[in-house]
Parts: sequence; C-alpha cells; structure tokens
Amino acid sequence: MEPQKVTHVLYHADCTDGFGAAWAAWKALGDRATYLPVFHGLPPPELPEEARVLLVDFSYPREELLALRERVADFLVLDHHISAQRELEGLDFAKFDMEHSGAALSWHFFHPGQPLPELLTYIEDWDLWRHRLPDSREVHDALMCIPFEFPAWEGLDIALLRAEGRILLRYQEMLIRNVSDRAGLGLVGGHEIPVVNCPTSLRSEVGHELLKRHPQAPFVGMWSIDARGWQGWSLRSRGDFDVSVLAARLGGGGHVAASGFRLPPGKWILAPLGEVSGAGK
Repeated sequence: MEPQKVTHVLYHADCTDGFGAAWAAWKALGDRATYLPVFHGLPPPELPEEARVLLVDFSYPREELLALRERVADFLVLDHHISAQRELEGLDFAKFDMEHSGAALSWHFFHPGQPLPELLTYIEDWDLWRHRLPDSREVHDALMCIPFEFPAWEGLDIALLRAEGRILLRYQEMLIRNVSDRAGLGLVGGHEIPVVNCPTSLRSEVGHELLKRHPQAPFVGMWSIDARGWQGWSLRSRGDFDVSVLAARLGGGGHVAASGFRLPPGKWILAPLGEVSGAGK
C-alpha cells in the first residue's frame, strides 16, 4: 500500500509510541485520514468498505485480523511486538521490525529517507527500553503529561521536556515507592509472583522496582480496573521469562520482558496469596 493512499490509521491507544506513530502519519496525511486509537480486548472499529487501513504498533488475533482485512479495500500492519509476529506469521500484509518502535516504523513508512525527528528517537529509546539517550525517562514522563492531540505535539522542545521531566521524576519516585510497598503475592498464569494495583502511568517503573525488590520472582504484574470494569494488566520480567507468551494466551501481547493484556468485567485471573516476602520494606 502506498503511504499517501492510507485513509484510516489505527494505533495503540494510551501509549506514547502508539500516538507517536499516529503523529508521524498525520505529518504526512493531515486531515485526509482518520486516526483511531485501539485497545487490546476490544473489537476493531467499524470501517467503510473503501477504507485503506494502516494498523501500527498494534495487532489483533489472527482470525480477527483476517476478517478485518476482508472487510476493507487495503490493509497493512506495521508492528514490532514479538507476540504479534508469532501470531501473524506468514501474512504478507503484516510487516515486523524488532529494531524499531511503532513510531519509528510509521515515520520511515510515511517519510522515507528523512531522518527520524528527535522526539521520535526519544520515544523509541524509551519504548524499546534502551535508555541510551540522556534523560530518556525524564522526556517520557514529561511527554505523558501532554494530551495525545496532534497540535499539542507540534513544536515540542526536547530541552524543555528534559527539564520538566527532572522535576516530575522526583515526585514520581515517591509514588513508585508507595505503590511498590503495597505489593502482595498472587497466582497469575500458574506462577506465584508479586502483584500490585497500579496506575497505568506507573506500570513500567513499578514493575522495574518490584523486579529489583524480588529477585526470585520470574516476573511481576501490575493491574487496574477502569470505569467499565475492564482489567488492564502489565507484566514485566528480566528477559529470562517470556511474558509475551502468557499475555498472548490472555488476548494481549508485547515483548519478551514487557507485555500486557485486558480482561472483560467478571473475568478474574488473579488468586491472592497474601504478603510477598520483602513487600513493604
């Protein structure tokens, strides 16, 4: 599919990498395209038959994706999640590159030959958990305070984001400690792991903290429930336990060391087991 023919961009919701991918598309297409955030565990949006769809930084289960492909004029997936690559193996309209984030893949698709904007290099550095750029976490924290709206992302100054992020980080570190102190032991997917009710915006950081506190744990889990009763789960490991396999089994996906899934109201997988050794210390 030619970039300029895309009419609908579906991107990972509530995620700087997902919105960065949409922003990269918007920089090329402007208001000629429709931009729709999508969620794991929810059905795809209704699309017209003539739609030419780019699904970026996200995927659906194979059969659901094939059905969606049949309903529209053209379809392309750009993704970098190992769980999705396994699920969609052999589909010629699904393209994967594990060396780049969704935002970078979208930029290279819509702006071939043009250097990646500094904003997207920071998003990629954080999303791939490389942390090679100065103040990578600070920039991410500051960016999370900005609305996921295209005009709000225009002209963002990295130096200013770094400065704002340093201030935010001091307060966030206190929140991370407080949330991590409330962790308990739970049974998830047959594994006894540290789990904690955690805001979406802190899950990666709390996961990193819990892995440090509990070196014996194969992985850790952070969850919360939204106003509709849906559970959102994030799983984090050190890379020696592939959490993407467990997440895919539960309708989600992600990477070896960082994955997530959503569960509908009434479907509960967590069996509380009490205090976790070292919690609260």
